[in-house]
Amino acid sequence: MLFKQGQKLERDYPWRIIDYCWGVFPALASICLFMALWQYAHQVLGAMLMPSPQTVLARAYEILYSHAGQQTVLTTLARGAVGIALALFIGIGGGLLAGVSKTLALLLRPLITMLLGTPPIIWVVLALFWFGMGFASTVFTVMISVLPMVFAAAMMGMMSVSEPLKEMLRIYRLPLTQRIRHLYVPHLTQQLLPAIIVAFGTGLKITVMAELLGSNEGIGSELANARAMLETTDVMAYVVIIVSIIMLIEYGVLEPLKRLLLPQRST
Repeated sequence: MLFKQGQKLERDYPWRIIDYCWGVFPALASICLFMALWQYAHQVLGAMLMPSPQTVLARAYEILYSHAGQQTVLTTLARGAVGIALALFIGIGGGLLAGVSKTLALLLRPLITMLLGTPPIIWVVLALFWFGMGFASTVFTVMISVLPMVFAAAMMGMMSVSEPLKEMLRIYRLPLTQRIRHLYVPHLTQQLLPAIIVAFGTGLKITVMAELLGSNEGIGSELANARAMLETTDVMAYVVIIVSIIMLIEYGVLEPLKRLLLPQRST
């Protein structure tokens, strides 16, 4: 355990859990403020342009507890999960290799820059030409849109490993497994976890966008149908559902994992 001036630099696990649970109250306050602003916008703009929160939440409840609605949500989650998983596997693996080899990093950097600069809507259109409407085009769009940011995070994480620490471990002749466990894993975890959190949120949003333009199933397809029928309540309900799912994954799974794996400074 590291100390500075007699105080631990890393908080114990129970205190990390308490700190995280305490952070729920400011989040609830922000949600309440947002709901109040939403209700005010409803009163000013009217139900056609801005349905009330009660109406939208009731509609979202109906969607989630109907068989068709559950299938719609599960279809979107399945496509997003496959695309994000492929992006993480290829991006992290390729990024680590590029971080080890400077030659490979120089070769791949222009490609990654090109992928980062290409808007996701372009990939949606190209995927429709290449794969048609359906599962494959959505998964490809998610993967190709998320992969560059994960690749860049993995490459920079590997390249930023402390050279003095690497040299010290070599001098003391630590086995490779020990070097990976005590140097590379903590450092790369600190670099990659924030990128993975962003990748999940971005991937699910791109999934909905790809479905809206190039699929007959999923939340995006339902949004397209609701837009055509001017069903503002349905549009807002599906927005609430996808945002709630993203928040649940981020704050219920990824953020606690980040707090458990990464050191938290004591105050």
